[in-house]
Amino acid sequence: MKGKTERRPRPKPPHKVGVWNRLKRWGRYVYLRTVRQDSTPPRIAWGTAVGVFLGVFPTFGLGIPVALGLAFIFRFNRAAAVIGSTIMNPLTTPFFWTVSALLGAFIFGEDVAHLWMLLKSGSAKEAIMTSTVAYLTGNTIIAVFCSALSWTLVYFSVRAFKRGRAR
Repeated sequence: MKGKTERRPRPKPPHKVGVWNRLKRWGRYVYLRTVRQDSTPPRIAWGTAVGVFLGVFPTFGLGIPVALGLAFIFRFNRAAAVIGSTIMNPLTTPFFWTVSALLGAFIFGEDVAHLWMLLKSGSAKEAIMTSTVAYLTGNTIIAVFCSALSWTLVYFSVRAFKRGRAR
């Protein structure tokens, strides 16, 4: 047939270039860039501190992405931020929740029995608001304390490690 061109089949790439493979390659690239970055002790310590704060603070599953974003914006160590945010895990969650609630109740002078009576009497909204404010206050204090402690420990540990390695 004259005038019609024959369509040749496209050559197949040597490997699949699907969406899943692209995501895996991108994830590996980000992982290698994160792990291989050479940071100073303050940047590693700040990355850890931000991660620990967001790990302890109730971010409802967004701790790691937010820690990565803040570490990227402020040029902290991203690997340290991710590792720091894993402080909140199924083993430590009950401890942090309990200590935060107890500290908040102590600060506001709230009694658990009083909150329970509010719930039973039908003022659930008041009980929830009171306990939420108390919990978040206690949790913020715990998060700041853990963050400051982790900054101090990581800073001096990394500095000592780098000095020892330089010798």
